[in-house]
Amino acid sequence: MLILRPMGLLSLSLFITPMFLSPLPSHAAQEEIPYCHRYADFDFPDYMALWNEDDPDLTASTYFSMLNMAASSADKTFLSELLSQIGHTFVIRGDFEQAKYYLDQAEVYLDDAKPRAKAYYLKEKARYFSYTQQQELAKYLLLESWKISDEEQYEQLAIETALDLSENNIALLNQEDREHWRQIAEKLAESVQDERAKIWVLQNQSRFI
Repeated sequence: MLILRPMGLLSLSLFITPMFLSPLPSHAAQEEIPYCHRYADFDFPDYMALWNEDDPDLTASTYFSMLNMAASSADKTFLSELLSQIGHTFVIRGDFEQAKYYLDQAEVYLDDAKPRAKAYYLKEKARYFSYTQQQELAKYLLLESWKISDEEQYEQLAIETALDLSENNIALLNQEDREHWRQIAEKLAESVQDERAKIWVLQNQSRFI
């Protein structure tokens, strides 16, 4: 298990070490891993496609290997989102000290990132509060995450978050409210335009049942 001790809110440049991979050149996109976008001569891996539900340790190791590239770019959206997902890996493994540290790091870059990064951060902070038995805070932050996703038309994230609200896996809602959010998720899925979101919906049909 990859464990790094929290060191306070320091610049990423202080804790990224040679253990992380060097920035990937543009030709790295030829390798057989999914890429989500190109920014300032970096081909950014689609980190969500690399998430392994059955092996959060492996997922964390994969994400840590991207940190040097993320920190070397000017794309604070990718950096913040990556840090939020690293926090996610620690939450589900029950290491809440590490989870809080990386979520705090993700928050540092939100002012220089797109709203999507804040939506992901709020969603993972909600998960953190849920796992640490702070349910009202979890529900509030998850609702805030959905609002951003809906307003900014982040279709996949809006659908995912609506389903989270319907499933009680992060926030605890009554049955009527859960059904309300399931209907919202279904309605969003029916009208989705983004191709990546369409693929996600097809791959996650079990969540709509």
